[in-house]
Amino acid sequence: MKFAKRISLLIPALAIALSACGAPAAEVDRNSDFFLALPRIEVALDDNGTPSIAGLSPELLNTLTFGQLDLNQFAIGKDWVDYLKSTGVQHIELAFHGKGAFIYANGKQLPSIRLSEESVSNIGDVAESMTSIFAPGFEGYAALAKRFLPLARSLGLGLVIRVPSTGAPEIPLRDPKAPALAAPATPGEDSVLIRVVIDYDQNGVPSVAGVSATELEQMFGLNLTTVKLDPNFVRALIDRGVQHISMRSEGDGLALAFNDKPLPNLVCDENCLKNTSEVIVALNTYPEFSQINTLVEKFGPTLASVNAEIALRFPPAPGAQRIPLPFASGN
Repeated sequence: MKFAKRISLLIPALAIALSACGAPAAEVDRNSDFFLALPRIEVALDDNGTPSIAGLSPELLNTLTFGQLDLNQFAIGKDWVDYLKSTGVQHIELAFHGKGAFIYANGKQLPSIRLSEESVSNIGDVAESMTSIFAPGFEGYAALAKRFLPLARSLGLGLVIRVPSTGAPEIPLRDPKAPALAAPATPGEDSVLIRVVIDYDQNGVPSVAGVSATELEQMFGLNLTTVKLDPNFVRALIDRGVQHISMRSEGDGLALAFNDKPLPNLVCDENCLKNTSEVIVALNTYPEFSQINTLVEKFGPTLASVNAEIALRFPPAPGAQRIPLPFASGN
């Protein structure tokens, strides 16, 4: 019986593999000591929101796996399916491989995350350093994440979720061989230039360009409590060597940094912003929010020409050297 059960578990895997023939395995670094690249897997929703894989119904998969895989628990409901059908969304694809995590709607790329060996390693360092502040008691998981996160760049996974047909012409899936990353930003005219460095003192009081929140409160009778940080929180950051957290928008997306360590980037060039704007407008079918669609259509694609940087800067620990701000934008 155990042997039969084990053999039966291979049937769904074989069906999935055969259904994916012709779809190449996801891109990974094949020179590493470990990598796993799987072909793109398609999950189809029926009109009631129940998924099936490779044409195998939830009931058949449940039977073949002796109750180990019940897709009915992942059903999203008829209302959600009807909503997606009304927006014209035919398929959503999630692709993860060594270069990053990518999202596509009807084959059009949406904002994605770009990974590098350095940024993935930095995530582990940040998690290990900051978990005791934001999630005390989970330090062991942070240490585990630091060990296993680098393996993420050696995994290749692809998932397509298909929405039931409405009778509209079928939109083909994207070509997996097409370039996935947005092109690097090229020099040009920026419509908006912004740079704001917010300095916090040890009491959690922020200041910009030498003008503190306390001074603004006294001068204009304002209450700026919401922009201040807990002094204990600030001291905890200082004790862990956190001097600044920065982000910068450029033509091809959003760059993030923790001190001088780059983190994974959010990638979205002008074409991606146009795609995203179209998807947001399609998904926003609520009449009371229709004016938002007008703003998104008009200004969404223009965000590619916004050059903005914001940094939260904290005092260095006693005896520590000041770490310059990243992005070569100043100290």
